Amino acid sequence: MKIALYITGLLIFLNSCTIVTSNNAPGKAEKAFPKTLIGKYELVYPESFQGMMEGADLKTTVEIKSDEIIMNSGEGDSHLKINDSISVTKLGKQYYLCMGKAPVLNVFKVIKKGKDLELHSMNAKPDVTADQLRPFFSEVVTSSSVDEETGEITDSYTVTIDDKKIDSYYKSDIIHVEPFTLKRVK
Repeated sequence: MKIALYITGLLIFLNSCTIVTSNNAPGKAEKAFPKTLIGKYELVYPESFQGMMEGADLKTTVEIKSDEIIMNSGEGDSHLKINDSISVTKLGKQYYLCMGKAPVLNVFKVIKKGKDLELHSMNAKPDVTADQLRPFFSEVVTSSSVDEETGEITDSYTVTIDDKKIDSYYKSDIIHVEPFTLKRVK
């Protein structure tokens, strides 16, 4: 039941923004998580996501080890191994967490806030267009899907990241600004 609520809430959250995935990762792949990220955390969902999940007791713990992330939302551990289902990359001093496999990567910029981590996805605000994305990426491909119940057409985008432009994208006013937060626990 918890997983069904989680998936439903995640789908609603993702529908409140424009989905942007990438066919490549920024920077260079790391073989392990940096020591500054290793630790135990509790996942705090974005505010809009929390409102949809009110009443559901969704406590998700996350442990980052040198070569994997272990997640548990009350139904057992899920192991995400580096270079299997996730990767961590570094561009300059900035780290990125990539989930999935090319050509469909969900890329998160990792920002350290005190002891905690914020994971900022590449998703854009609702109704962002390919033309608005083009200045930040070397290629933008549009995919459209139709909601069978409403007939509404939704566009999503797959981009090719240009390392020289990715920082300006995250500083732009079209990025969806609600991060997932990893609150460090003992």
